[in-house]
Amino acid sequence: MLDKKGSTLIESLFALEIFVCVLVVYVGLFQSVFKQELKMKSIYQEITEKEGDVLYQEDFVSLIEKVLH
Repeated sequence: MLDKKGSTLIESLFALEIFVCVLVVYVGLFQSVFKQELKMKSIYQEITEKEGDVLYQEDFVSLIEKVLH
């Protein structure tokens, strides 16, 4: 009959390959999410800076008129 040791080795190598592939996919996804988070944070900072500049440059009445028109 078939020797069980060879079959066990192949199965363990296959399981290791699956584990490594899943690990690589997770690391890639986390890296992608982290890059998007940094990009969103920088965009948010730019928006708040521009908003602060607009609020300090003009008075409150002209800002309301600009929003209503």
